Amino acid sequence: MINVRIYRNNEKQAIGFTVKNHGESLVCAAVSMLVINTVNSITSLTSLSESDFRCDYNEGGGFITFFLNETTERDYGAGLLLDAMVLGLESVTEQHPKEVELKECI
Repeated sequence: MINVRIYRNNEKQAIGFTVKNHGESLVCAAVSMLVINTVNSITSLTSLSESDFRCDYNEGGGFITFFLNETTERDYGAGLLLDAMVLGLESVTEQHPKEVELKECI
């Protein structure tokens, strides 16, 4: 099962995520695409620099975590991109509840 954690600030805005336990299924490919596209979009399409967030991952797959730094504002487009990713992950979870577990943390 793919475990997804969405981390939110006190205003309940998405500020980060962790994804663990990928596999070989089409569902895993969908989750990977949503997550990797979000990180790539934040780094390429926003004015945030690498010092504005933390991203760690396992090169072999199966783990990725991303967090905006405490001082980083969501207003630079990163918030919208994170919210779009969450919508996609919620949709995948609704369609495949036995393969994806999504939890939100504050």
